[in-house]
Amino acid sequence: MSTEKFVSFSQEDAVGYVTLHRPPENRANRKFVTDLGDAIREAALSEVRALVINAEGDHFCMGGDFREWPTYDSYQKRKERWQFSNGILSALENLTIPTIASVHGRANGFGFELALRTDFVVASEQANFRFPEATIAVFPLAGGVQRIAERAGRNVANRIVMLSEDLSAMEAHKLNIVSKVVPHGRIVDETVALAKKLAEGPTRAHAATKALLAAWASGGITHADSQMMELIPVILDTEDVRAGIDMAAKLAVGAARPTLKFSGK
Repeated sequence: MSTEKFVSFSQEDAVGYVTLHRPPENRANRKFVTDLGDAIREAALSEVRALVINAEGDHFCMGGDFREWPTYDSYQKRKERWQFSNGILSALENLTIPTIASVHGRANGFGFELALRTDFVVASEQANFRFPEATIAVFPLAGGVQRIAERAGRNVANRIVMLSEDLSAMEAHKLNIVSKVVPHGRIVDETVALAKKLAEGPTRAHAATKALLAAWASGGITHADSQMMELIPVILDTEDVRAGIDMAAKLAVGAARPTLKFSGK
């Protein structure tokens, strides 16, 4: 059995990178998903303050490796396999640090769903997004239907899932699926710049924002409001808030703007 990693974790200063490298299409089979889970776990245990999901090769990820699907020849095997992969994507989605998908080439099926599990999607102007599942008589198996509906609405989800529409980066941006479209040659620089900006920011506050959005997604505004009241006294007692208030007070009396570095504490 090959010991080659299909997904790896690396770190540069406060930014972590989970890199897909299963050429030529970065298709997700069981080992790919296992390696993805290991990389996400490494990121969670590290001290990185922002995480980028990127890929080597011509495409971000062309989807799941459907060639292995017939090996899951019972209800229980199929259920276990997709509980496993969805659990790993949920671990990514539940990280408290900001996450970014850096997408070039094609993001199909699982690749599209992987991007949807992050907080920001930065796409090359040459990127394309598609759910081809309907062409093989299934639906997106990793949460794509509901996450497209959350970002772009039910009608859009119906359209791009049932009709397997091919979305350009700009079309995906107009539908609020992609956060930012950049020139193809700038995808790495633009992603790194965003990641560094987030990593230098108030990570405790970013974590609270993510928690509130998750609460809203699961239970609406009322549930999010309830969660907010639990988060407020915790956030107000952090070193970052004290430093921010001190800086604001100095600015109010005309002092020169200090350089504020958030500690995450």
